[in-house]
Amino acid sequence: MKPNHNFQVAGEGTNSIYDASQYDDGLRDIQGKYSPWVMLLITIAGIAIAEIIAMIVVYFFRHLPYYQQVLFDAAIMTAIIFPWLYFLSSRPLLLHIQQRYRVEQIIKARLRIAQYANTHNLNELLQFILDEIEALTGSLIGYFHFLEDDQTTLRLQAWSTNTVKNMCSVTNADTHYAVDRAGVWADCIRQRKPVIHNDYASLPASRRKGMPEGHAPVSRELAVPIMRNEKIVAIVGVGNKPDVFKTDDIELVSTLADFAWDIVKQKQAGDALRQSEEKFRTLVDWTYDWETWLDPNGNIVYSSPSCERITGYSQDEFVHDPELLMRIVHPYDQKAYEEHHKLLHDMTTGVQKAEYRVLMRDGELRWIEHICRPLFGADDRYLGRRISNRDITERKQVENEIEERNQKEKLLTQTIHTMQLDIARDLHDTVGQNISFLRMKLDYLAGNRSVKKSYMYAEIQTMTKAANESYDLMRGTLAVLQTNNSADLFRIFSRYAAQIEERSTFKVDYSTQGESQQLSAKRMRQLFFVFREALNNIEKHARATQVSVKIIWCSDHLLFTVIDNGVGFDVSKTEYGSHFGLRFMRDRVELLNGSMEIQSEISAGTKINIQVPYE
Repeated sequence: MKPNHNFQVAGEGTNSIYDASQYDDGLRDIQGKYSPWVMLLITIAGIAIAEIIAMIVVYFFRHLPYYQQVLFDAAIMTAIIFPWLYFLSSRPLLLHIQQRYRVEQIIKARLRIAQYANTHNLNELLQFILDEIEALTGSLIGYFHFLEDDQTTLRLQAWSTNTVKNMCSVTNADTHYAVDRAGVWADCIRQRKPVIHNDYASLPASRRKGMPEGHAPVSRELAVPIMRNEKIVAIVGVGNKPDVFKTDDIELVSTLADFAWDIVKQKQAGDALRQSEEKFRTLVDWTYDWETWLDPNGNIVYSSPSCERITGYSQDEFVHDPELLMRIVHPYDQKAYEEHHKLLHDMTTGVQKAEYRVLMRDGELRWIEHICRPLFGADDRYLGRRISNRDITERKQVENEIEERNQKEKLLTQTIHTMQLDIARDLHDTVGQNISFLRMKLDYLAGNRSVKKSYMYAEIQTMTKAANESYDLMRGTLAVLQTNNSADLFRIFSRYAAQIEERSTFKVDYSTQGESQQLSAKRMRQLFFVFREALNNIEKHARATQVSVKIIWCSDHLLFTVIDNGVGFDVSKTEYGSHFGLRFMRDRVELLNGSMEIQSEISAGTKINIQVPYE
C-alpha cells in the first residue's frame, strides 16, 4: 500500500493542509512541459513579444533622439524578457534540477540502507535509517517508533546517533507509550497524516506532554506515519532543523520511511527465519541420539552430528555415502536390517522399531536402538522416513549382566538345592543310620529290665562308638561346608584323622604333593565322605597299626591314596554288593566321574587308589 502523503504544517499560529500527491503531479507536469525544445520556444517567443511591445511603446516616443529610443527599447525588453524567462523557463528548470538532485539523494540513501541491512542487526539498521534522514533534512534529532496492532501503544525502537550522543539522555530504547498520553509528536497517528510543528515552543503546554525525563529539547519537529493495510505500523520523526521544515522534507521523509519499513520487515523476517533455523539446528544438531532423514530413494537428507559419537563417522561421510550405514552393520544383523530397510518404500508403514549392532571406525561394537516413522509434507507428499538411532550399548551390557546374574542365581539355586539333597542323603546314610541304631538300642535297653550288666556295658560301648562316629562325621561335614578353598582339604582330612586316632589303635601318616587346584564344595564333601568311610573300614576290620594317606594334585585330576598295614582281604572273593562300606565309597567316586582301585592281600594290608577329575 502506498503511504498517505497528506500532511499538516503547523507553526507561528497557522495550520495548513497540503496534498503531497498534487506536488508530485506538478513536478511531473513541469518535467513534461518544459523540455529543452520547449524552453527554446519559450525564449524565442518571449524575445519576440518583448520586441513587439517595445516597438509599440517606442513608436509613441519617436520624437526622442535615436539613442534615447534605443535605450528605452532595451529597458522595455529587459523588463519584459527577464520575468518572462524566469517564470516560464529558468524557475521550472531550477526546480527540475533541484528535484532530480533530491531524487538522486533519496536513491543513494535507499541503496546505502539496503546494503547496510545485509550486515547489521535491526537496531543498528533503524539508527542508520534515522541518520540518513537526518543528513538529508538537516535535522539534529531522529526517532523511530513502532505502533502495536491495537493502534494505541507506541514502542520507541531507536534514536539517531546524534540524538543519543549529544542531545538525549534517555537510555532505554525499548520504551512503551500510550498514544492518548503522548503529545503533539503523536498527532500524525491521530490525524493519520504527516505533521510539521515549526514552532514547538509556542504550542500549549497540554499538547507538549508525553516527553520522558532526559528527552532532547525540541524546537521544531516533523513526524510521518508509515501505513500498511489501512493501519499505522510505525512513525518516523525528525526535529530541531536549523531552518523550518517544508513540504519537500515531508516528501523526503515519507519516501525514505516507507522504503525503510519494507527493509525493516524484510530484516525482521530474515531475523525470524534465522532464529527459527537456529532453533531447528540447535534442537537437531544437539540431540544426544543420532537423528537421520532418508528420502524415498534412500538418500540421506540430514544426519545429526551425534552419528560421529556413536559410529566414529562424520555427517558428511554418511550423506555422501548412503551405503556406509549398511556396511557398518554387524554381519549377523545385516539380513534383518536389509529387510527392515525395505520399509523405506512403503509409506503406509507406521512407527517401526529394531535393534542391531554396528561396528565403529575403530572396530568397537555398539548396539543401536532404531526407531523410524514416515514423513509427510504439508501437501501430504511422502518425504521418506525420520530415524532416531540411540546407543543402547550400556543398556545391553546391563541386560547381559542381569541375564548372567539371573543364570548364576538360577544355577546357584539349583546347586544349593542339589547340595541340600546331597547333605540330606549323606546325613540319612550316615548320621541318620547311627541315630536310628542308637534309638533302637536305647528302646531295647529301656524295655528289657533283665539285661545283664556285662551285656549292657557292651551295648553302651557300641552305642558310644556310634555316637562318636556321628559326632566326628558332623564335625567333618561342617568343616567341608564352611570352607571355600581347596587347600583346606588337607587340613580337613588331617583333623578328621586325628579324631579317629584318639579312639583307635593306628596312627595316620598324612602327606600332600603338588599345587592345590580349585574344587567345588560338592567334590570336597564327597571326597571327605570317601576318606571317612576308608578310615572307618580300617578301624572296624583291618586291625592296622599304621595308615598312610597321600593326596597328589595332578594337572587334570586328583589322586587320593590310602594304605594300611592291616590284615587285608581277598579282593577277588569280595563282592561290592555285600560289602556296604566299599559300595558306599565306589558310588560316591563314580558320582564324581572318578575311578577307585583296591589292592589287598591276606596279612599284607590294603591299598586304595582313588582318581577324581577337578571338574
